[in-house]
Amino acid sequence: MNRELQDIVERILDGAKKRGARGARASAYRSRESTLEWRDGKLDRLQESTQRGASVTLYVESRYSSNTTSDLRPDSLERFLDETVAMTRLLAADEHRRLPDPARYQGRFEGDLGIHDGAGLAQMTPDRRREMVERMEAAARSAPGADQIISVTSAASNSSFDSVLGATNGLLAGRSGTDFSLFTEVSVRDAGDRKPEGYEYGSSTHLSKLPDLDRTGREAVRRALELRGSRAEKSGLYPCVIENRIVGRLLGDLLAPLSGQAIQQKRSYLADKLDQPVAAEVFTVEDDPLLPGGLGSRPYDGEGLTLRRRFLFEKGVLRSFLLDTYYASKLGREPTSGGTTNLVFPTGTRDLPGLLAAMGTGILVTGFSGGNSNPATGAFSLGIRGMWVENGRPTRAVSEMNLSGNHLEFWKALLELGADTNPYSSWRTPSLRFAPVQFSGT
Repeated sequence: MNRELQDIVERILDGAKKRGARGARASAYRSRESTLEWRDGKLDRLQESTQRGASVTLYVESRYSSNTTSDLRPDSLERFLDETVAMTRLLAADEHRRLPDPARYQGRFEGDLGIHDGAGLAQMTPDRRREMVERMEAAARSAPGADQIISVTSAASNSSFDSVLGATNGLLAGRSGTDFSLFTEVSVRDAGDRKPEGYEYGSSTHLSKLPDLDRTGREAVRRALELRGSRAEKSGLYPCVIENRIVGRLLGDLLAPLSGQAIQQKRSYLADKLDQPVAAEVFTVEDDPLLPGGLGSRPYDGEGLTLRRRFLFEKGVLRSFLLDTYYASKLGREPTSGGTTNLVFPTGTRDLPGLLAAMGTGILVTGFSGGNSNPATGAFSLGIRGMWVENGRPTRAVSEMNLSGNHLEFWKALLELGADTNPYSSWRTPSLRFAPVQFSGT
């Protein structure tokens, strides 16, 4: 635990109690980020940032406020507390605002989650970042079809953080982590004024686990080229495969109605579906906060609640809501944590080509563009792009179509999860194969 940040948290908590707060939770953090963007052989953006800050959640006479500051000097913190405690006294009372039961801080994982790569940070010098972006661009410009390239943008970044969280009812915990990422985007020529773009990326808590630089550059070109000549297909019901790296767009719409706020405000179509089937039996999603090296790994949440592995969906059955202490109290339920960490899925038996072969003819969705989802009803409509597939092989690009339906029915059409889990996200989604679902086009 970072001693400097611990001292700041303890100073804030002591100051809040001295000013009459019934309870308080405080956090302090410091972070550093370095990013280099390279565009068409030239430096496009260089950013180095270091941030420090603190926040305090105050509970004063059944009143509540949440406040932040970036001025961590002792005198400034004193003034900050004077002002925020006084302001909190002026707010409306809310009996449901309280610190968590201290028992929910117990049993916290104290081991190494493998999310801090100090050796990798030391290697990420300015020269190393430049070498990475130049190599990705060089790979893109030497890929098949590179003569059609209009522009190449590549980026490499790394960040690190330390944080400490404490509360007046017995919580004090700290954590640290690192993040490394790379990215290449390519635009290519197409008929008329169209300029299809393709990208490839990677992100990890460890430098050594990033994808190959040459492959990243080449893959961005391939993805851009395959979108040339895209057009809409006729409206209809089509089998589809949704590529692993974009499944999160749909999954986010499915998870939004699980939030305590949505349920309490009657904006959730899943409010009365706990322990009921809402998806196909092949659909299982677990939240795993202790996944070694996971981008979302953490032993506790923003309230300090100890996190444990849990099912959100088990064989198609809804098993858990996302409830923080406040909304759990309002709903008369037990808190479960108001967010997710690492979402993990069972591993299927087929890679993406295997899923396409199993589908035969249909649509491979490789991107979403705009759209909306109604958490109160489950209705959704999302713009898509991708490939038309015949006999298991992509044959032409598809765009200007919408995937639409209702989440309560859509997920029941799920047939199969792929073996191609995306390792570069905290939501480790595989590609998904669906029975015919509704697409609108021409």
